[in-house]
Amino acid sequence: MAKKLQKTNKGMNPKAKFTLSHAFKGIISNQAVIDGSKDSPWWVAAIFFVFAVIIPLIPGFVKIQNTNGGAFASSVNYGFDTALTAYAYHMNEEKEDLKVEKGILHYYDLETGTEVANGFEMPDDDYIADADDTWRYVDSATGQITLRVFLWDGLSSNKLSKYVNRVAKQKFVRDSDQLPDESTPSNAKYYIPNLMFITPRTLAVALYKSNSTSQVATSLGGLDWKCFSTKVGLFEFLNRAGIKDEKMDLPRVDYVNQYRTKVMKQMLKVFNNTYLNQKNKTLWSNTGIYAAIYAGIILFLGLMIFILTRGKANPFKVLNIWECQKIAWWASFTPAVLGLILAFVFSGNMIGQMAFILLISLRVMWLSMKQLRPVYQQ
Repeated sequence: MAKKLQKTNKGMNPKAKFTLSHAFKGIISNQAVIDGSKDSPWWVAAIFFVFAVIIPLIPGFVKIQNTNGGAFASSVNYGFDTALTAYAYHMNEEKEDLKVEKGILHYYDLETGTEVANGFEMPDDDYIADADDTWRYVDSATGQITLRVFLWDGLSSNKLSKYVNRVAKQKFVRDSDQLPDESTPSNAKYYIPNLMFITPRTLAVALYKSNSTSQVATSLGGLDWKCFSTKVGLFEFLNRAGIKDEKMDLPRVDYVNQYRTKVMKQMLKVFNNTYLNQKNKTLWSNTGIYAAIYAGIILFLGLMIFILTRGKANPFKVLNIWECQKIAWWASFTPAVLGLILAFVFSGNMIGQMAFILLISLRVMWLSMKQLRPVYQQ
């Protein structure tokens, strides 16, 4: 009876085995990085380079992706919710609303169904801020203004910022709705109300601590109407927060007290929607900028290895610039992973943003001084 031929187990290719073992050893060992980069295919170094650029980007990407436009007003809002609900009630009583059409906000008279031509006003260079707000909410208990609303016509971003900054400097006398004048006592205390600026293209809010001139929160830059998806008017959207039409007949105080939480919940959706356009721009611009920085740092450190090994007493002066680049690419993986961890731990901190750059620089410098150092004869 003929014997069956046994299959010979050839095992892993020696070159693949070498590359794989040195890739794992290179997580810690600098010598494994040098040996692996010299004797492994070029595309292995390229993979390390790509991973090293992408991995440190993840924390920033996740942070921006999880940022909501309404985050600034989602907890304590210093009476903004109450005043906003009163404004929604006021607009319903006036039978007026603001509607987004093709990314532009329009002011409509709901009774006639026509657009109000002067719904938005262009601020004058010589205007008095106290007389220029479109609507304000005065707290009956304190006599202070809780919210000032400004409906302004289209302005360039620079000019709009100028007017916003001017309004934000207007301080009111504590326990009143008046600006200071000649009769104001020298020891008077001041406050700045919450501010909301609405234009046909943009939306901005600034919140101030009660009885204070300290700004505590602002809407994220770049709120615009391009991504506001609802087809109904802004205030109809706010009043749809579980509120039936007949409930609008309640006295304003009762309406505000009952529905401010629901109205504010709807407003946070407005903030989130209007931030989407800028959020996407920020997400990809930041990602692109940091990717270029990280790639540039790795390439620069490869060049540094080449320069540091040019000494006459250095046995590694035979390394060409491409081999030095591959060493830097192999060495970049571990700092990228550690940078990822530190960036999550120190989220929003400069340490988190600079972690990868610091770690890759330290590793390459240490590698150059220890494994690629010159040899001097005694």
